[in-house]
Amino acid sequence: MMDWELGFQAFREGRIREAVDRLGAAADERERTVSLGVRFQTLTFLGAALYALGKAAEAAIAFQQAVRIAPPPMPPVDLTINLANAYLAAGRRGDARRALLMTLRNAPGNQEALMLLRRLDQQSPDEPVTGATLGESPESARKYLRTLSFSRVSTGGLDPAQVKLALTQIELYLDFLTAQIAERDESIARLEAELERFHQMEDTLVENLIKAQQLADQQQRAASHTDAPSGDAPALTPLQALFQQKP
Repeated sequence: MMDWELGFQAFREGRIREAVDRLGAAADERERTVSLGVRFQTLTFLGAALYALGKAAEAAIAFQQAVRIAPPPMPPVDLTINLANAYLAAGRRGDARRALLMTLRNAPGNQEALMLLRRLDQQSPDEPVTGATLGESPESARKYLRTLSFSRVSTGGLDPAQVKLALTQIELYLDFLTAQIAERDESIARLEAELERFHQMEDTLVENLIKAQQLADQQQRAASHTDAPSGDAPALTPLQALFQQKP
């Protein structure tokens, strides 16, 4: 097997350091990646592996290169989200914003990109903005957990480094989900407050319509007991009466 194949396998099995070494070698030696499509995948996986090791700046470079050679018609949304996450982790907020805007050009309404942009707008420049675990979706997170495997060390236990890395990835994703839930709770609270305001407006309108109807009924009864000339103005409708009421 070639380095890029071994690198993919190592990444999927949680051997991230080995994945970085093999994918890095494959990316550096272009003649060993048999096609542009394979090189694209190599750089994409290399960026993910570097990000998993906390090397955000290097991950951003790999993702940038992958974006440049992405198959047409446009870079995958997950890739541009990954690039934005790497920029955020590296403290490059302006570059992260540009990557998120690229995502929204390709996928208008993408919730993760919109959420990260809101954070960039709302948080101060000195406050770090954290993203997802490389654009993970709940389904891909479940797949990751199902395929997770660890090497064993000479003492007979699991490799502590691999276990720690997996736990870190899971923790990052849980943090991201927690932030999403908090933002949705805030949105729900705002919508509930707005709905309550509309209910109050509706109650007020109904009350005013009832008053207007009562006023119109009173005018009709008064008119029926008055021998008014035939040319008198007709009784007001409820809405007319409503708008003629003095404050």
